Amino acid sequence: MMRTRGLRQGALAVVLTLPFLLSACGGSDGAIDQPPADVEAQMLASTEAKTSLLGTSPSLQDEAQLNANMTVFVQDRHGYLAPISYQWDADNTKSLAQASMELLVEGGMHKDKLPSGFTATLPKGTTVTNLTLKPDQKLAIVELSKQFASYEPAQERKILESITWTLTSLPDIENVQLWMDSQKLNEMPVDGMPLDVPLNRQFGINVEKPDTVNYLHSMPVTLYFSSYSEDGKSYFVPVTRLIEPSDDPIQAALEQMIEGPLDKKAMAMTITKETKINEIVRSGDTLTVDLADSMFAEGDPIPAELVKAVVLSMTEQKGIAKVQVKMNGIADIQGTDKKDYSEPVARPVVNLAWKG
Repeated sequence: MMRTRGLRQGALAVVLTLPFLLSACGGSDGAIDQPPADVEAQMLASTEAKTSLLGTSPSLQDEAQLNANMTVFVQDRHGYLAPISYQWDADNTKSLAQASMELLVEGGMHKDKLPSGFTATLPKGTTVTNLTLKPDQKLAIVELSKQFASYEPAQERKILESITWTLTSLPDIENVQLWMDSQKLNEMPVDGMPLDVPLNRQFGINVEKPDTVNYLHSMPVTLYFSSYSEDGKSYFVPVTRLIEPSDDPIQAALEQMIEGPLDKKAMAMTITKETKINEIVRSGDTLTVDLADSMFAEGDPIPAELVKAVVLSMTEQKGIAKVQVKMNGIADIQGTDKKDYSEPVARPVVNLAWKG
């Protein structure tokens, strides 16, 4: 029994502690094999030697993470939008908003600062002609040049998701309004998606739906899973999944994390299906999540990516700023990244790519 637990733990930890910080200058010309759909089952057959990957010292980029001040949502090689975080040389929200929009332009002035395998979402030649912040409304008004209208119809929603989630990742921006060529947009210029109200994160990102769920009778939850670049680096991807309505959206979101990704070719689990939910307690803006999994004994390090995925997913819930993760009722846990997770954790910076 102990042998099986150890193998399961080693297998999951090897998968979840692969380097997840992307290198802006890295990359490989040759593609690697996709991670197996059932990673845990496949990895259980691996040799114990692979556990030597565990417990390595945090990289220097971990320290830089603490100073990251800007996140953009760009398209990965699977077609999903993923957050890429930057430590940018700017000291106010407007400058960061301007820079983040410029990063989203295909072939734009910051094209070399996107990691290998990731692509910008706005059409080539688009410029940000004006950007206004209205702090009292937590609103960003972005005016784009007429080149913005040169995208393919199929990209329309992805472009809106990319703009919205990029700008709302900045302090004091919760809503986005678009203008083009001196005119307020009441609908998108190519396929006519309505823009009669400002955009916010309720719009969702990488929206998906199980076959059993009806669009008209559903509720959204945003979850974070792992994906992999061509050179084998892991990174987080958010998906907004439409599920059956629930009176307890937090419990429902955790259950969906345990279910794992729907697209197993593009994403990997962050929690195993053997994991159970012991208890969920909310106190003000802090959420305590007690998980149960027999692969972890007291004192075992917990995969950092498991903790971060839970924190990222739970802080997408309205009003939750910090999350404490317990394992088998134990709060005093250490991550495989050598960090102490015994206290509530604020939303982490992920997928750091560039110091700008």
